[in-house]
Amino acid sequence: MSDLLRVDPVRLREAARFVADKAQAMRDRLGQLDDTIGKRLLAEGWDGTAAVKYDGSWTEWKQGAEAVIAALDESATKLAEAANLYEAQEQSNTAAVGQMWLNMDT
Repeated sequence: MSDLLRVDPVRLREAARFVADKAQAMRDRLGQLDDTIGKRLLAEGWDGTAAVKYDGSWTEWKQGAEAVIAALDESATKLAEAANLYEAQEQSNTAAVGQMWLNMDT
């Protein structure tokens, strides 16, 4: 019996919320960094060869961070969807078993 699949939709939703919260925290912090580095430092205050090279690496780093945030958002969505699917399947299974018992009584 230890090979049974057991899923707690409540725990899945908690995990989804946790991941979504982390994605939002990263999104907020990235916005703050972009305001400081991308806008104030690079766009308004720093120029020259070093600034151009740093700008390229900042853009690459920012795109990487955005990809991580997008992956976290997708994970949170899929966890919540899985919770809904497991819950719906459990309700369907319960109804089917109940109907089977009713049919056996007749």
